[in-house]
Amino acid sequence: MMTSEETMDLLSSVRLGVNLGLLEEKKITIPTVNELFLQTQPAHLQKLIGTSLDGEERNSARARFLRTRLREMGPNLN
Repeated sequence: MMTSEETMDLLSSVRLGVNLGLLEEKKITIPTVNELFLQTQPAHLQKLIGTSLDGEERNSARARFLRTRLREMGPNLN
């Protein structure tokens, strides 16, 4: 489960890590982080899933979405 607020806080930390060179930019880039910021917002997430979700369902879907996307970028990111 991941709330919108928690997601924003954690993605901000990821963006900082990329900017400071702590994360390999080949695996995750600023444009990718920006895309994740947008895609994990409630309306965008529901559009991606294709259905209306209540708060708890959105939090669960958001966590699954992020887990999947980060796995695609490499095992060291999740």
